[in-house]
Amino acid sequence: MQACEIDVTSYTDINDFLPYRVPEVWILKSNRLFIYRLQGESYALTESSYFPNVREIVQQCLQMANEQTTSEVIRWLKNFLREQQ
Repeated sequence: MQACEIDVTSYTDINDFLPYRVPEVWILKSNRLFIYRLQGESYALTESSYFPNVREIVQQCLQMANEQTTSEVIRWLKNFLREQQ
């Protein structure tokens, strides 16, 4: 189980996920992706163990979203992911 939280109007504290022992939590805040992994009894900021380079991919999509339509960004992402397989 993973969790992905997108903070728009409020701030999510990573420790809110501790009772659920979610192994990996992604928080998108201020157009930045923060990836936390549960290590013992706390979360550490790290890279994703499930999706390598996800932070860079998200940053690329966010940058493109400022310049292109949502459809174009989704099309780019689909093609990019297909090429990675």
